[in-house]
Amino acid sequence: MRHRHLFLIVIGIVLLAGCDNKAPTATLPPVVQQNNPLSSSTLPTASAPVPTNGPREYGTEEVTVPEAGTIVPPATEDPQAGNLFDSVALDRTGGVGAKPLDLILLKDGTLTRDGVISNIPADQVKQISDALDKLGIFGLQGVFQGAGTSPDNFTYYLTVEREGASRTLTAQEGFIPPELASLLKTLQQLGA
Repeated sequence: MRHRHLFLIVIGIVLLAGCDNKAPTATLPPVVQQNNPLSSSTLPTASAPVPTNGPREYGTEEVTVPEAGTIVPPATEDPQAGNLFDSVALDRTGGVGAKPLDLILLKDGTLTRDGVISNIPADQVKQISDALDKLGIFGLQGVFQGAGTSPDNFTYYLTVEREGASRTLTAQEGFIPPELASLLKTLQQLGA
């Protein structure tokens, strides 16, 4: 037992003897101040290597994130607006004691609601398609969900497909703007 303690003490002394009590120092490159903005002649080109040291310049434009529950309309007009969607799928989860909703509507009016197939009239399909176009579903932006929401609130997953394009929106109760809420209400009433 004494040999073991003695051995550990000797190892500790050897390790401490190898330590240098001086604090490590680092040599940093000199800071270069540049008061002139970059001109096109100082920008790197495809043939010139991009410098990896020296000062960096970053854009100063402000990025604004929309407030949760606010729709930002599309910046450009949808060239496919007016064409019927191929399919609209709505899945709803959450809610206190509510059962999930699984709904798929095809452009021919075929509706599948929780596995039960039925049909809706063509004018109702056109009304839903017009509501999707009015929202600008393929280009709209916004934040429709928040962090830390309760599983007791509904969460909606809306997927629209049209002519090879697809768009899915996720929206949580409490973060849904009125325009989107109206569409979700219309869809939830289909086949009920």
